[in-house]
Parts: sequence; structure tokens; C-alpha cells
Amino acid sequence: MKVLIVHHQMALYGGAELVVVRLAHYLQEHGHKVSILAASTLSHTEYEGLDIITPPKEVSWHLWDGTISSLQEIYGVLTSLHKLCAKLADDFDVINTHNFPTTWTVPRGKKLVWMCNEVPDLWHRGNTPGFVDRLLNMGRLFDRLIVRSKRPAAVVADTRCAERFEYRYGFSPEIIPYGIDGEFFSQGVSTQKPDKFCVIQPSMISPSKGQLEVLEAVKRLDIGVVFAGYYEPQHPYTAELIQRAASLDAHFTGHINKEDLRELYHTAHVAVFPGKGQGSWLGPFEALATGTPVIVSPNLSCSTIIDAHDLGIVTNNLDNALREVMRNYPRHQQQALKGKEFVLNNLTWDNFGRRFEEALEHTAAT
Repeated sequence: MKVLIVHHQMALYGGAELVVVRLAHYLQEHGHKVSILAASTLSHTEYEGLDIITPPKEVSWHLWDGTISSLQEIYGVLTSLHKLCAKLADDFDVINTHNFPTTWTVPRGKKLVWMCNEVPDLWHRGNTPGFVDRLLNMGRLFDRLIVRSKRPAAVVADTRCAERFEYRYGFSPEIIPYGIDGEFFSQGVSTQKPDKFCVIQPSMISPSKGQLEVLEAVKRLDIGVVFAGYYEPQHPYTAELIQRAASLDAHFTGHINKEDLRELYHTAHVAVFPGKGQGSWLGPFEALATGTPVIVSPNLSCSTIIDAHDLGIVTNNLDNALREVMRNYPRHQQQALKGKEFVLNNLTWDNFGRRFEEALEHTAAT
């Protein structure tokens, strides 16, 4: 089977790119030919052995926070990928798209499996201005019509995303949970936890991730925090966050490798994920694999698994949740160890790859 994976960019190695890479390697190891089409890429050890195709002039993709200026970037990615995808599509048995706007780039009539990491909304800042809300409603309708016209088979990672998907597009996706590098994150490190209670938030600095809410909670509770993730220093949100953090026990790591992230998980007392609904699926389970308790917003689709199996605290009240963990830390350590076992036994990349391979083969054969 020849598979073309389409992702909007491979120039920042985050959670979405990890899913693409793990799937591509799995398919190659099982005898399939795989190419990845992206608007941009970079040199990364995880990309070794992968065929990544980019336009002659790569198109950059910056931090999306709902600003109108980013529409130009979306248009650039869309047009460049559409042109290349149309040129390459006939050489592959099936096309596998990932993040928005890649599903729009595939010509009609092609065999398509969409890994819908999240139903695209394009605005995660809250307090949507009226005129923007009207534009977004038009965009959602347009998106629904385009997707339905492509007739893709669709895959999501959890029941929450499946519900959102069916509401938007009117048909049901298959649910295939992602894998986690559980064996890696579960390995012990010698790092000791500090005496002062410390929180880690492992995610890109963005309004959609809710770092300001974390910082306010840290300030009220007089605890420490590590923001572990990529950020753009010139971005107004980042500048405000750094300014407010100046007088607090707060640290910014920037983009880090997974070895350093694992060490930070082991150092922290709790990992927090207060996002507004965008991304942050892998992080809570990586934290649990280290035995670190987690607090997750119910707005994040991964929260359905954590809630159903009692693996952590699911709430929008971060202050109360942090107080609860601080008061009853041994109890939440035991809960995290339960989460560790769940991750190691259920969320593996072999499970994800095998089931996704079956979905691709079924679509290619129909």
C-alpha cells in the first residue's frame, strides 16, 4: 500500500507531528510505502528515514491565536499543499490527512482517511467579537460542506472529539486512541522533587493553552511553576505572561527534548492542562506515565478518558484542584500510578498503528 500523509507543517516537532511520525514509521516497518507532504519542515532525528515532501518555496506557519493576520498564512499553506497534493495524489493508494487545513487540500474523488486531531474552530481566545463570530460560523459551514464533499473516512482519538465531529459533519468517525511513549516516560530518573510545591505545564505558550490562568493560580497559592514549551518572545500573549511572571517563582524552558521533559515531569508535583479545547491530548498521559498527578480541563477531549477511568482531576477550577492535590498528595500519587498502568497497558503506538493501518487498508480497498 502506498500512503501519502498530509500535515500542514513539520517545522515544529510537537504532539501532532509526533503522531504523524509514529504512524509513518509503523507503516514503513510493516511494508508500506509512505511519503509525508507538508508546507515546511526541519532537520530532526525523529524524521530520519522518512520521505518528507515540501513545496519548492516552503510556507511558514506561525503560532495561531485567532488573529486575522494568520488568515494569510492559512491561505498560503492551503494553496501550496493543494497544488502539490493534486500533482502527487494519483501515485498513492490512499491519502491520510491530519491537521487543518489539510483535508481541504485533497482533490475530490481520492481515497481519503482523515485523522481529525480536533474539529477545526480557528479561534481559541474566548470572548469572540461579534463580527468574528459571524465569520467563524460561515467558516464552519464552509468547512462542513468541503469535508462532506470529499467523503473521507474519519478517525478521532476519543469519544468527546467523536461527538464534536458528528455534530459538525453529520457522520460518525472511528475512535482510535493515540499511543504514548509510555516505556520511555516511565523510566525513572534521579531528580528529586523540590521542597516547594511545583507545577509543570508542558505546552506551547498560547492563549488556547491557558498559561495566564495557571500563573494567577500560582500567584494566589504561592507555589512554583515551569512552563515547558515553545514560545514566540515577540508575541503579545508571551510578553504579558513573562511580565506577570517576573516577581513569581516561574520558569520558561522554551522548546525542549523529551529527555528533559521527562526529567521535569519527575521533578514536578503535578502537571496541569487548563486548555480551552485545542490540543494537549498526549501531555496528560505522558505525565501519568512518569507517575505525576494531572489536572485537566473538561474542555480538552482527552478528559473523557481520564474521567472515565479516574486517572486524575478533571475540572475548570484550577485553584481548588491544586489545593486538593497539595492537601492529599499521597492519594493523588496513587491515582497517578493507576494512570501509569493504564497508559502502559492501553495507549501504545503499536495499538494505534495496527488499527490505523486497518482503516487505511479498508479505505484503499473500497
